Amino acid sequence: MSKALLLYSDNASGHGQLKKHKSKIKEELEKLFDVVDECMTSSPEEGRDKAIEYARKYDVYVIAGGDGTFRNIISALITIDNPPAVAFLNNGTLGDVGKNFGVKSNYKTALKAIREGHIKEIDIGLANDEVFIYSLTAGAYSDIPFNDVTSRNKKKNLGKFSYYLKAIARAFKKTKIHCKVEANGNSYEQDVPFILLMNGTHIGGFYINKDSEIADRKMELYLAKPGVFNGLLQYFFRKKKILKVVSDSFKITIDKNEPWSLDGEKLLYGEIEVKTLPKRIKVYSLKP
Repeated sequence: MSKALLLYSDNASGHGQLKKHKSKIKEELEKLFDVVDECMTSSPEEGRDKAIEYARKYDVYVIAGGDGTFRNIISALITIDNPPAVAFLNNGTLGDVGKNFGVKSNYKTALKAIREGHIKEIDIGLANDEVFIYSLTAGAYSDIPFNDVTSRNKKKNLGKFSYYLKAIARAFKKTKIHCKVEANGNSYEQDVPFILLMNGTHIGGFYINKDSEIADRKMELYLAKPGVFNGLLQYFFRKKKILKVVSDSFKITIDKNEPWSLDGEKLLYGEIEVKTLPKRIKVYSLKP
């Protein structure tokens, strides 16, 4: 007997969309599983606790919400052996996590992934003791997801443009970080406007990391040189100007007390050690 749990937060991104379509979602899930239950949580801590508590009772977790909700539940699942497979109802403003699985920001592609897709084992990033799924950043642009200008009300009213408007302002605020990187037995040292480490293809709604994907056991570190718009244009038009380092682990030291953004959440400061947990979580995917 197959059993699925629809797991979501009452204050997560896309909660309004979930409420609007929940009866339809459950109806479709009940065609795919013998048992479909639901669990609403009121805090990240409760979400992690419930994810662990119910892990032995269900074959699949259907996680509804944004990137932060997905990261939060995955951070719990990696602590247990043989966790349930995961399907993602991608309700995030930019939906970067789901794009790695071919799941757009609507519930129909998530249901299609369960119905027609396959289960893919994905890599998970670990920075010190914190989990991230697809991105780790510091410097210019990195605080946009948790900045007050991109608060819940503004994201609700403006959608992804709440991020892009703030990015325009950041582009004209000159930023420089001195960083030291150790990877693959080599050392790199450079002044950069921001640091971008990716485990996947998309960030900020853009297809940046085209030569990689979320299940290749590697991550890609990009260090752009200071320049116009804090080096942002280099990612689109002058990629040869960017230092790219590919590895399964990194040690990164920066000269400022800048916050590190993990999947858009402010979680760390200072020196970090990053490693890849290969093939750690099973996810329903429309991508091979």
